[in-house]
Amino acid sequence: MQSNHAATTVGELRWYVKKAARRAVSGMSAIVRSLGAGRSSSSGCALRALTYHRFGDLRHDPFCVSAEAFEEQMAWLAESRSAVSLDRVQDHLSGTAGLDHDSVLVTIDDGYRSVHDTALPILKRHGIPAVLFVTVQGIGSDPSNQPDSGIVADERYLTWDELAGLEAAGVSVQSHAWTHSSLGRMSAAKVQEEAARSREILESRLGRAVTAFAYPFGTRADYTAATREVLDRCGYTLAFTSQHGAIRSGDDPLSLPRVKVEGGEGIRMFRSLAQGGLDGWAFVDRTLWRLQAAPHEADA
Repeated sequence: MQSNHAATTVGELRWYVKKAARRAVSGMSAIVRSLGAGRSSSSGCALRALTYHRFGDLRHDPFCVSAEAFEEQMAWLAESRSAVSLDRVQDHLSGTAGLDHDSVLVTIDDGYRSVHDTALPILKRHGIPAVLFVTVQGIGSDPSNQPDSGIVADERYLTWDELAGLEAAGVSVQSHAWTHSSLGRMSAAKVQEEAARSREILESRLGRAVTAFAYPFGTRADYTAATREVLDRCGYTLAFTSQHGAIRSGDDPLSLPRVKVEGGEGIRMFRSLAQGGLDGWAFVDRTLWRLQAAPHEADA
């Protein structure tokens, strides 16, 4: 009992420290942006891929965003007309089509049921395109029965029928590997199996090409030049990490950054991160990833 209480206390402390740090980075970014207002940028328009995981009312769970918060966020994206599709991102990177400044791609990782039950009606209501990266082995299963998956959740994964419903509603289903494991810690042969098997099964079940991939965990420990080569060989044209930052025309399409959306934060923080407020968190990604003891702890 005491150990559980201690773990809860440490978890809550970490929650508040992380929130304070994110607010500080956002605040500094706002100052920098205001000082640079009106200056032209030689680096072109910025796109940010926002990362979600689950939806619901779980206190002190950064991976879980409430339905109310998600509704407000998608309403703002609809009003600002900043949300774009995966195809638009591909065109942006190749330089064949431009984007408005501060465009946003909505991405969701893992493949939990709340994506279908909670997020989908909201996405449809506001006309927001989204990408779902699914861990293919988990489809239709209970994560609690997969102790080695690196995911702790009390929510089951989506079924194939639910994925078909998401696809029909315009959500692009893509690969989050075969198992939710760190590719950077595997042999080349194992990476090949994770990338190729997930893609082949998704294409077989969905009846279309699957060309985008999101690295499980996505920290600097989880992807390498070797994993990039494997993804390229397997036919992926886009791959996303969890490193923070903006995506610009000409960037490497197989090592793209994203920006994590966390639970417990208001619309002001969301507007900030959608417009670059957490791009500065890339410093944390680059410098502190070695301190993360295990890949499933890598939520920075």
